[in-house]
Amino acid sequence: MPAEDSRPAKRLKLENEDSFHPDLLSQETRDKIAAAFKVSKPYLHCKIDQLVNDSLLRQVRKEIFDNLHFTLKETDIYKVWQTGDLANLDGLPEEELAKLPSIFKLRNVIYSQDFRDFISHITGCGPLSGKKADMSINNYLNGCHLLNHDDVIGTRRVSFILYLTDPDEKWDPKNGGALELYPVVEKGTPATDPTLIIPPQWNQFVMFTVQPGHSFHSVEEVVPVGKPRLSISGWFHIPQEGEPGYQEGMDSDGPQSSLQQLEAPDSSEDYSHYGEELDEDATEGLAESDLKELIEWINPQYLDMSILSTISDKFVEESVIQCKEFIKPELAQQIEKATLQEDQEQGFGNEVMMPHGTGVGNGWEVHGPPHKHRYMVTASDVKPDGQSSASLLHKLESFFATQSFRRWLAVVTQLIVKGYRGGARRFRPGLDYTLATMNTRGQAILDVTLGLSSTKDRQAAAKWESDEFGGYECYMAPHDDEEDPATYKAADEDGALLTLSAASNTLSIVLRDEGVMRFIKYVSARAPGSRWDISLEYDLPEDQDAEDDDDDENEGDD
Repeated sequence: MPAEDSRPAKRLKLENEDSFHPDLLSQETRDKIAAAFKVSKPYLHCKIDQLVNDSLLRQVRKEIFDNLHFTLKETDIYKVWQTGDLANLDGLPEEELAKLPSIFKLRNVIYSQDFRDFISHITGCGPLSGKKADMSINNYLNGCHLLNHDDVIGTRRVSFILYLTDPDEKWDPKNGGALELYPVVEKGTPATDPTLIIPPQWNQFVMFTVQPGHSFHSVEEVVPVGKPRLSISGWFHIPQEGEPGYQEGMDSDGPQSSLQQLEAPDSSEDYSHYGEELDEDATEGLAESDLKELIEWINPQYLDMSILSTISDKFVEESVIQCKEFIKPELAQQIEKATLQEDQEQGFGNEVMMPHGTGVGNGWEVHGPPHKHRYMVTASDVKPDGQSSASLLHKLESFFATQSFRRWLAVVTQLIVKGYRGGARRFRPGLDYTLATMNTRGQAILDVTLGLSSTKDRQAAAKWESDEFGGYECYMAPHDDEEDPATYKAADEDGALLTLSAASNTLSIVLRDEGVMRFIKYVSARAPGSRWDISLEYDLPEDQDAEDDDDDENEGDD
């Protein structure tokens, strides 16, 4: 007769086996999956086509839709409808928990010793915590997405996703919603495009070890209405204090998350500098030679000193100004014709997910890395005198680096910029964005952006103005020191300081203070076209007050 304390373990094991797909936990299946895991690319992962007992999972899906409440969560990196953490089920009142028996059972089964041993065997990751459950239910409706990141936060060891899409209708990859895995160019730097795309399917389970600098992934936008991409996702963590395998200090001094890297130090050396200095009286007006060059590009009304004086007063007071119909109408029409044509020829603006690489060529190339940003820039060999979008925007980009435009900025902002960086960009629907990047220059930066977004008619303009389809520029206050810098709050939680909708032929000038974050929201596949712009950051002279403080400190050291 077996020892008395072994019988409960055996019964638990049998109960767990009944909750999974037949033979999933068998040694033969474990070894087969583990062998595939060891040779998987672009990094260690596995896909199990059928994980859970089908009837149990169908009941879970029913309980989700019948009894759970979803909240829309949206930040720079994602948009998704989400429930609370399922770890909190234990704290629910008995009458509420009674409505969720299958969900409660599934959560306990996933974090059971049996299944954690199964995961450990496949991944070779060592023991996993049974105490720290960390999972939620995510519903990706039309427009929802998750951008590139590596999942490196805290004590996470294994990431997983269990799909609960419609069990009676196979998911069409054209719907979007696929999990995308990215190789790395070097550790910490993902390639611009994924090499493995995994569309969701009913009862499919995907997992990968959280590998700092390697486990970069994203979730495609779900495009159609009425095709929810429902999933349970979460993490297995390293053992917590008091659990077998716990080691003190394992959760400290960890590697930077992909989002922490967005706060890298900045300096004046990262800008191109003008060859000559400007006198302070440059803020007072424009010379005849400046006007002669500026009139070739700018709408004449923005060269009228009375109008410029009004604009300047407003900017000095508010630190932001927008100038509509900024470039000359004939140039704006020329650019609009080229950009609309390229969007149309390449299939953008039709509410479908276009493949990665669409739009590459004809003077444009992809600029990453995607855990920070992905958009297109003009190639170095673009023809300067052509009529393509790349040629036209490349010429316009060069104007923003001229001394005459520098002097125009001095009049408008009452600031004399000393350097610049940036240029022409294209944000393709369904593909491109920038994540929130903090101003770490140690002082303010002057952001200047000329929006040239595809706007073929009033309906398209209204779509951009609604901000529902992304492409807008958002400025946000820095997070508090106590908060985890690996996650940013949604705009409605943290409060956006400023939101500028994508627009056509509109110049925006913003004085961005130190610590303020800025991003271009992912452009939805449902957007009317690409967001095109010329975007430059201008460096300002070192803060005089800071220099005086440094001098005082140095004097005290003598």
